[in-house]
Formats: sequence, structure tokens, C-alpha cells
Amino acid sequence: MRRHTTATLTAALLLALTACSSGDGKPLDESAAIMCEDFVKQRLKSPGTAEFPGVTDSDYAKTTVLSDTKPWKYKVTGVVDSQNGLSATVRSNYECTVSTKDDDTWTLDDMKLTQR
Repeated sequence: MRRHTTATLTAALLLALTACSSGDGKPLDESAAIMCEDFVKQRLKSPGTAEFPGVTDSDYAKTTVLSDTKPWKYKVTGVVDSQNGLSATVRSNYECTVSTKDDDTWTLDDMKLTQR
């Protein structure tokens, strides 16, 4: 199942992602990871409690470039800790595929979120 969701960045996030772009306009892996975190939060019961441990630690998160030309496409895998409906903290695995043509608007191509 392929789902398309487009996210327009807020001004603060836009500034952060612009700073993450390479000189040729291509977004860096960190931009894709940040966008996937946002898409993951949208699917959690308590998004305000979401914690992404070790975003830069390869034991917890990994970003893979799927397409190195426009539209750029990335797959991000990682874990997130958040509260469930009973206020218990649970860890979930996620796999997120995102793409962008301009590093300003990102599209969610696929998302898998599974509780451990």
C-alpha cells in the first residue's frame, strides 16, 4: 500500500532544513530523518511524548539514499519511545520512505510503524 502525504514545513523547520542542504540544493540525510520523525509523530497516540533516541547513532537510526537525483528519495529506519493510550511508555520501530523535489515540501511515500 502506497500512501502519499505532503507536509509543508513551518518557518522554524524550514530554516533548519535549509541549513541542512548541501551547496547543490540536494537535502542532506538529516533533513530526511527530521521529516520522518514528523510523519511518525503524526501517527502516535501521544505525539508530544515522542522521543527518538540516538537519531545520529547507527544502533537506533539509519538513513539510506534511494535516489540521488530529483526527486530525491530516502528511507529512514529507527525507533521511537512514546506513551500509549494507557500512559505506558512503549518503543516502536519505524521505517519511513520520503521524497522531495526542492527540500521545502516532503512527501511521505511509505510508513511502517510497529510496536515492539
